[in-house]
Amino acid sequence: MNELDEISDFLGALPPFDTLDDAALARAAGAVEIAYHRGGSEIIASGSDNDWFFVVRSGAVELRDADGDLDLRVAEGEFFGFPAIMRQRPARRSAAALEDTLVYMLPGAVFRSLRQAAAAFDTFFINALSDRLLLGAGTGNTTFRHELATAVGDLVKRAPITIPVTANIRETAEHMVAERVSAMLVTDASGAVTGIVTDRDIRSRVVAAGRDPQGSVSDIMTSNPITLDTDAHAFEAALTMMQHHIHHVPVTRDGAPIGMVSRSDFMRLETEHPLYLVADLGRQSSADGLRRVCERLPEVIAQQIDGGATGQQLGRFITTVTDSVTRQLIRVGEAELGPAPCDYVWVALGSQGRGEQSAKSDQDNALILAEAVDADGDTWFAALAKIVNDGLNDCGYVYCPGEVMASNPKWRQPLARWQDYFHTWITVPEQKALMHANIFFDLRAVAGNAQLVESLKSGIATSARGNELFLALMAKNAMTWQPPLGLFRQFVVERGGEHNHELDLKHRGIMPIVEIARIRSLAAGVVRIGTRNRLRAAGEAGELTKADADNLIDALDFIEQLRIDNQSAQMRRGDAPDNYVDPATLSRLHRQNLKAAFSQVRTSQQALLHRFHIA
Repeated sequence: MNELDEISDFLGALPPFDTLDDAALARAAGAVEIAYHRGGSEIIASGSDNDWFFVVRSGAVELRDADGDLDLRVAEGEFFGFPAIMRQRPARRSAAALEDTLVYMLPGAVFRSLRQAAAAFDTFFINALSDRLLLGAGTGNTTFRHELATAVGDLVKRAPITIPVTANIRETAEHMVAERVSAMLVTDASGAVTGIVTDRDIRSRVVAAGRDPQGSVSDIMTSNPITLDTDAHAFEAALTMMQHHIHHVPVTRDGAPIGMVSRSDFMRLETEHPLYLVADLGRQSSADGLRRVCERLPEVIAQQIDGGATGQQLGRFITTVTDSVTRQLIRVGEAELGPAPCDYVWVALGSQGRGEQSAKSDQDNALILAEAVDADGDTWFAALAKIVNDGLNDCGYVYCPGEVMASNPKWRQPLARWQDYFHTWITVPEQKALMHANIFFDLRAVAGNAQLVESLKSGIATSARGNELFLALMAKNAMTWQPPLGLFRQFVVERGGEHNHELDLKHRGIMPIVEIARIRSLAAGVVRIGTRNRLRAAGEAGELTKADADNLIDALDFIEQLRIDNQSAQMRRGDAPDNYVDPATLSRLHRQNLKAAFSQVRTSQQALLHRFHIA
């Protein structure tokens, strides 16, 4: 894979670049410039004009405003740069690498032309709160996460601290110290807000200017400050502070002050943001620290579902968390064990490999080594695998029941052995080989030398496409799980056991679509990550009609949405999430749509059998 293809693939997996057509994505990738910055080095100088849109390829970046105050932090796959918000003005903020960082730089002119040409791409940035990716953006119907859509009055935690306009500067400063506040409202005789004084005003307008502290507070206050009504949305306060470069906004009800919100209130909200959780994982240096952070994950997942996140968006987020936990555990292991005996790559398999994990996911992973190692080398990698697999289990990603994990020596092998594995699975297919193929065709590099994965993938597509017997047996194997529909499209529920009278959404709805997508994309000679990407690729190659690909994506979207809504309700009740739903609890419309989705899956399964001439 050349550099341009790598840039295109990386951007194409990120919202909203994934909404661009091939020509627009190629234009964006072709315009990208790449820059590497050492940890602690400056990326954008404070106050400088900057007309670039930045995408963090790896590492982390800290952004500060014109006053040097922390604005936000961004990590891999996130954006920064003023063109993300406005079409015209360049940025006037500083950016520095928190660690060794690689960034893709898209010229502002190209970025703006993409916004003008692509409606979904433009909508994403119209709805963006700041230069950061929001979770709800994957499908083009971006919404603010629910905390930022609440009333600004809900953020007020303290009654307003005020001082009359007749007070002097010293009295104001003493009152601020006594109340431990960084800003104070100045009111007139009627109690209405007439000004605001901040500790910055005291420093710059009094101390630095040598002003007499006995002077009137009205001489240093900001008169007629911007205020927001208590019913305004929290994101309006955030935008107001960002656009006007202020740190405090008075909140009023019927014109009377009820309190104040500051940037620190939004820093508090950021600690609840899903991307903050990922950043917090990156700061942990022990397995126990990672476990404690992961304890917050169920609540964050539930919040994002309540905030309107789709199944695809949630799958990406949960997978991002799993990837982050895995990378940190690998760092913990390397710190404990010392340098690796040779290059290697840790790969995710199954739903993690596809970027489609749910609130209930076990772990599937493996190690690809650059070369064969001796007994001491294998001991090192075995120890690393144990640290990571045990750590993942402690963080809630239970051990794979089939032992498809790097701690199993069979799945901890040099590249040459992995190439033999795939060759055997494809050319001499049998039942166990088909089971492995279902998991291992989803492999994706998580940490280490990703080129080892690319080397392995390079021959897979060609070999699979040229072996009709292998694909036919995979297609037959994909019929193991049938949609739960009986005569006259009635639901066929589970009988007996823990899930009596329930539907298995995962195995009877989602997994058949996953398998159809995998087989169809392999038949088209395409190795893609992600079920939706595979269906689109099969549609583009003519292996599926575009209508069939779109219908399967719609079916997947609907079934996944039912699953995550149900899992959210389970977690809210304190129950462990699962993949089952009682159809009696669904609305009539949801039952009709679920039957239509299952029917589409059944039709696509039959078409798959016909495609490979299976009786």
